[in-house]
Amino acid sequence: MKIRPSLRLYFFISVVLLGSVMAIGFSFLSVHYFFDGLDKGLKGVMRELAKTPNVEDGLPQHIAGFSVASRWQDTPEIIQQRFVLPPDEVGQLQKLKDQDCIFTMPENIYFLLRYYTPEGEVRFISRVILDRGKVAETGKSKPSKRLYWTIGMAVAAIVFFAFVLIMIMQKIAKPIESLKNWAKSLNQDTIQKPPPDFSYNELNVLAELVQSSLASAQQSLDREQRFLSYASHELRTPISVIRSNVDLLKRLTEKDPISDKQQLTLQRIERAGLTMSDLTETLLWLSRNDEQGMPPQPIQLNEKIKQLCGDLDYLLNEKNVEVTLDCEDYTVNIEATACHIVLSNLIRNAYQHTQQGKVVIKQQASRVTIINSSNSDQENKPKPEASDKKMASGYGLGLKLSEKVIQRHGWFYEVTETQGRYHVVVDFEGGRALWLGVSEAKS
Repeated sequence: MKIRPSLRLYFFISVVLLGSVMAIGFSFLSVHYFFDGLDKGLKGVMRELAKTPNVEDGLPQHIAGFSVASRWQDTPEIIQQRFVLPPDEVGQLQKLKDQDCIFTMPENIYFLLRYYTPEGEVRFISRVILDRGKVAETGKSKPSKRLYWTIGMAVAAIVFFAFVLIMIMQKIAKPIESLKNWAKSLNQDTIQKPPPDFSYNELNVLAELVQSSLASAQQSLDREQRFLSYASHELRTPISVIRSNVDLLKRLTEKDPISDKQQLTLQRIERAGLTMSDLTETLLWLSRNDEQGMPPQPIQLNEKIKQLCGDLDYLLNEKNVEVTLDCEDYTVNIEATACHIVLSNLIRNAYQHTQQGKVVIKQQASRVTIINSSNSDQENKPKPEASDKKMASGYGLGLKLSEKVIQRHGWFYEVTETQGRYHVVVDFEGGRALWLGVSEAKS
């Protein structure tokens, strides 16, 4: 299972890490400047002590813990042991520490400065502080306790910073959460209501933008649905005129026969009229609201399939296609128009996209299986007329409309497609949970 990143967690961790790094960095910087200031102050004192009078060879002076000597061998023995050689640079403070690691307090610190008196005489000023023996004698607290106290204060500061950050995030996240829940609850009924107040001006502006976008999309959908309904309704009249005149021409041709070419043209007009009629009925049905749906009625499924196969037989004219029909008596209680749309479009699709091969239509109870397979010998395929090609390739719309009808009713629908074979199963008594989706038919 893929874990999606959380913006809230990312923001929290980023700010806490940034705050911690800044706090630690400034702490180290403060410590550095603190000790650097002490060193400079100590260096200034040692320069002044270089002026101490009565400092002679073999007679160093000891003042307030500082040792002032005129020769290197007169400096304290511990200084000679630690520094080994006298400093070469004049006025440069030398410092050594006895320290286990950077995170512990030093046990001993050694300072050494080489300087000259106003008369030009050399002086070695040194000092040793934080001696372990002196600390034990005075009974002062161990340096490690000071370090623990410092670390504890740093941790407490980070915890306090994190707590304040959580409070701020809660104050910001709550309106954002409200905005998300409000956006999820928008529907056709609530989209026109003014959005609530989300405390922050930016969130209110975002809510207005979301509402405006969704309202615009809903208006576009409403306009398209109205146009679809009006256009489909208006098309019914000219389509009916075309079909009635085709029927009239067919009756007239019985008395006065026409040429084969004229007969072929008349058949094409008839096929186009039937196709447009089915499409128009489908569009009109889909443009209705769910609550306006027709009540279900008993349909003799096997008789319906046989009737549609007979009505669509013209699509197999001049094709080398074998149709196998296997049906059993069964009655389903469904909406008649929806059943007609689905079966008509699926059978039509199978007939249109099989130029040479086999179409098997099998009905068992409420389940209908349609299989159309084409032979691999493409050279012997009869070539359809240009008008028939347009009808076949363009009737993908009929399949898409059928899918919408099936989805609206929650019927079982399964499509598998392999090379030269198209397998469709529809069950008019199947549940919505069995919806498996479809892929578009290919010619």
